[in-house]
Amino acid sequence: MFCRGLPFKYTSSLIIILLSTTACTHIPPRVDQSGAPQREYIYQIPLQIDDGWQVSTLAKEGVSEESINDMMTAVLAGKYPNLISIVLIRNGSLILEEFLYYNNRYWLQDFRSAGKSVTSVLMGIAFDKGFIKGVDEKLFDFFPEFEKGANWDPRKDKVSLHHVLSMRWGFDESGPPSNDMRWYTENWISKTLRLPLISEPGEKFEYHSAAPALCGPILESMTGMPVTEFAKEYLFDPLQISDYLWHTMSDGSTLTAGGMFMRPRDMAKIGYLIINRGQWHGQQILSEKWIDVSTRPYTSGYGYYWWLSKYKGGDEFFKTIFAAGHGGQRVMVVPELNLVAVFTSKPDDNPKGHTRILQIFENYILPSMLTSGS
Repeated sequence: MFCRGLPFKYTSSLIIILLSTTACTHIPPRVDQSGAPQREYIYQIPLQIDDGWQVSTLAKEGVSEESINDMMTAVLAGKYPNLISIVLIRNGSLILEEFLYYNNRYWLQDFRSAGKSVTSVLMGIAFDKGFIKGVDEKLFDFFPEFEKGANWDPRKDKVSLHHVLSMRWGFDESGPPSNDMRWYTENWISKTLRLPLISEPGEKFEYHSAAPALCGPILESMTGMPVTEFAKEYLFDPLQISDYLWHTMSDGSTLTAGGMFMRPRDMAKIGYLIINRGQWHGQQILSEKWIDVSTRPYTSGYGYYWWLSKYKGGDEFFKTIFAAGHGGQRVMVVPELNLVAVFTSKPDDNPKGHTRILQIFENYILPSMLTSGS
């Protein structure tokens, strides 16, 4: 099931995108009017539409058009199969928007676990608005109806929101909870809270999905609003995001561990909040304090549902904050270059999706930002 923030006229695009991405490995990335593979690339300025983005050109924002032409020529030649879209934001302006395999700017893309970073932003807004007091609050205080039972492990009482947000809560998610939607039945919250501990809270990082999934019921309990309504009022409407789908579980909960379908140029706004210190068109949507807290490393390469790394462009390495989803979905944020890069790929049966994106990012996009005058 999906909860809708989507005009009816676009629902067919979801069906088409799901069908078109199942076989994109075996068709050319782009075809011309006669149906022949398109190999030649000519840069075009992104279309200005009423979504809040101002468009600009590569040259005006100090980006090498030659590097971007080389990148797209390689993409059209099939060097990077299964890549569906690339969107670039530089200096707050939309400068590149390319879609492949019959996709277009209005179609929703499946961002998978990159939606965890949206959850991080929502949790930050809940803290900013005073709905949640702080990250030191204990997890089980949010579930007073939960019965601990006779064999309760007292170490669980130490688990805080900080541990949940940094993926260091110590619960054993090695089985079905990791990414299996069959786990999220009507009693999934109780099953999750009863998972055994395999490490002390705060001791070990384990990337899975049950911890961020619990942020949904926590948000609903503390705000008194469904997650979708809270997100719409405090994040999506202010960011001028109206077209999206979000997976709904069998008990009616919103899957805050992922399940987000959104347009790439809208997902870029989530990344831009990080660069622009929480502001969109002068409105403070997310506090600077939360941006600093959530993009700080609590383990090697991870903050609060944001990944952290350094990537090489030319002879330099650039700190990058990014959201990542299965199969090659990425929102890459490079504050030093004032850059947001969004990639979507075929989500399933695409084991090299992330590898291909990083090759594009390091071989073409980062170097293109290093031209004189940028």
